[in-house]
Amino acid sequence: MRGLILYGANCTLDVWDTLKSELTAHNVTFVEYPHNITEKANNVSDITKWIYATYREERFDFILGHSMGGIIGLELVVDFKLKCDKVIFIESNLKPAKNFYRNLMLPSNMERYGEKIISMIKGEAKYYSDSLKKTLQEDFDYTDYIRKINSKVYGIYGDRGEKCYDNRINDLCLDDDIVAKIDFRFVEDSCHMPMVENHEALADIIASILAK
Repeated sequence: MRGLILYGANCTLDVWDTLKSELTAHNVTFVEYPHNITEKANNVSDITKWIYATYREERFDFILGHSMGGIIGLELVVDFKLKCDKVIFIESNLKPAKNFYRNLMLPSNMERYGEKIISMIKGEAKYYSDSLKKTLQEDFDYTDYIRKINSKVYGIYGDRGEKCYDNRINDLCLDDDIVAKIDFRFVEDSCHMPMVENHEALADIIASILAK
């Protein structure tokens, strides 16, 4: 299967290291955003335009995006008409979510991986404009992409160590018609960085989606 892999803001390709062996079983392209693009981007679409210009001639079976990368994936298919059967987003907020989702990693995972991840985030943050960060953090609403998309959409989120929490979908603050169009999956014992915190479980979920 042909796949396009997109990371989130303030990240690097390193976030995919633990998943690479599983993902490279397919014909995938890991996209790296040039700093001269992210520095000038005032919104997500400015990065999406560069990705589309680079890959517009290709057809993908799936797009896998983490956080901002998931929004880019939706934009590529809906606004730029990039051909793709499945969009899989990991921890992508379509609207501001409730506090349940506002954490980077579980405390135990922060002890193990926090230094590396926070160092990466701090190192990359200077290459993202405040206006771009604002479009991902305040008063945003990307749900129209879900309403308009014809591709199958999967939303993967960390369960924050609470696999029996009844309001985990409600806390995403999405309208019922949006919820109905997304096939939700949850990664145990992880928060915003499931590819780092529990990559085995995430790999199994992705494999089950791609096998459909």
